[in-house]
Amino acid sequence: MQGLQKVFRVLRQGGVFGLVNRGFGFVYRRGVRPLLPVSGPARLGGVLTCYGLTAADRYVPASWLPWWMTEPTGNSSYEAALVHGLGAQVRSGDRVVVVGGGIGVTAVNAALLAGPSGHVTCFEGNLENCARVGETAALNGVSNLTVRHAVIGQPIAVYGAAAQLGTVLPADRLPPCDVLELDCEGAEIRIIPEMTIRPRVLLVETHGLYASSTRDVAAAMAACGYAVTDLGWAEPSQVETCREHDIRVLLGVRGPSDGSDEGRRAGS
Repeated sequence: MQGLQKVFRVLRQGGVFGLVNRGFGFVYRRGVRPLLPVSGPARLGGVLTCYGLTAADRYVPASWLPWWMTEPTGNSSYEAALVHGLGAQVRSGDRVVVVGGGIGVTAVNAALLAGPSGHVTCFEGNLENCARVGETAALNGVSNLTVRHAVIGQPIAVYGAAAQLGTVLPADRLPPCDVLELDCEGAEIRIIPEMTIRPRVLLVETHGLYASSTRDVAAAMAACGYAVTDLGWAEPSQVETCREHDIRVLLGVRGPSDGSDEGRRAGS
């Protein structure tokens, strides 16, 4: 029934041509593209990734490309809000913790920003994605990144089969850090009040779809002493989806006088 409703919606928006174009795009993505040789790594969010390009990607309409691509070379705005937040806040030598590594785009960006004297610890619940994070790191010459196959808090919407689920750790097991990024499909609403660390910077992707609304997450961050700024939709290339499911990125900042981990480290 939902499939039929989607067909009618496409017909209303783009007519028969739009429906046919969608159909050809589906065939290209699902049937043709997987059979083509990989021509190189896709660049997403400013870094090379484990996702591959094909030579044909340059010659098909953009609407036929995989969702994570907006251009033949990848997607410069992939995870744009998180990448922007990291770029503005991560300092050389910082300890960064990423919860929800995906394929490693934000973790690798953080590692490059922290530099050789800094370090990134990435918690990822899906075993295949753990390998993808490692591959993305290698493609960018990053060695200051450790991947842990684990879920922090509640495994609400971890990608992949249940058999691949990592060890589930409580939020109070998060290690001290200067910057904490949470992109964990709804688990953030429980992690924030239960964590015992107080990093200088807290970057959170909200997921209203999973009962982790932007409003509630912002309130939880403020209750922990963070000054909260809304950085906007998580994915500029997926605004409709982000709006429908309330997926935004919030930046929380604390100073040394607020008792951040950085302040405690500097005073030790």
